[in-house]
Amino acid sequence: MHRFTVIFEDGPVDMDRIARSGQMFRWRVVDGGWEILDGDHHFRVRSSGPASFEVEGNQPEEVFRRLFRLEVRHDETIERILAIGPELEPFCRDRVGLRLMRPHSRAETLFSFLCSANNHVSRITSMVWKLASYGGAGFPSVARIASVTEQELRETGFGYRGATIPRVAATLAGRGGEAFLDELASAGFSVARQELLALPGVGRKLADCICLFALDYGESVPIDTHIWQVMTRLYYPQWAGTSLTESRYETAAGDFRDRFGELAGAAHQFLFVDNMERYRDRKAPLSS
Repeated sequence: MHRFTVIFEDGPVDMDRIARSGQMFRWRVVDGGWEILDGDHHFRVRSSGPASFEVEGNQPEEVFRRLFRLEVRHDETIERILAIGPELEPFCRDRVGLRLMRPHSRAETLFSFLCSANNHVSRITSMVWKLASYGGAGFPSVARIASVTEQELRETGFGYRGATIPRVAATLAGRGGEAFLDELASAGFSVARQELLALPGVGRKLADCICLFALDYGESVPIDTHIWQVMTRLYYPQWAGTSLTESRYETAAGDFRDRFGELAGAAHQFLFVDNMERYRDRKAPLSS
């Protein structure tokens, strides 16, 4: 067991906001802190000051620091984003504690986003925990998920995803499983994206989510209908009120990627969380 103190010297960190930001789905509040599970990695994190955290886990400090991308200063990332796109100021400044994470387990991240199709964070979280139960101490291997039947998953609330998940797992297992995902992470964004789009049930948004969070391609820009509404307001007023077609998706994602480069995914995450939190606020009951 490893124990260490981490001080975030590059700006505030909002663990609660990160936990709800739709990047990783096995975070939970434990004893006044947070438990983070990522494949076979686990950490318990407790705040010990404004930017200081006591961490206990089965991995050393450098692994934790990599998860939170501490090799890059978060405050400088925000400044670089705003230097390129000052129109994103209200999205970034109100959420400076949000961080773009770098999960360790490519497989867990991929299957988490397969659960995300037409879904919301709380239900995705429930599904990911159910998938994790097939893995014992860590998240199950690609081969293990391939052995789970569609009926099993449908009976536990996965719906049509119960058919997609084992099919994708079987396809990946036939190509090397986790090793194939590692290959995609070094193949280049365009190649990796095309390979993901060839998987059963994986469309543009899912492929881009997997590229960003599982394969660490910072230039990836996932766009759902809500992000599309924000983008039409900011960049494409001529398309306001129109549907997100494949052609418009590629145009919007490509333009954003061309403009922000390797920061596109981080910039996108601020837009995504802003929209998600505004929706949550709209759904919250009025106080008496």
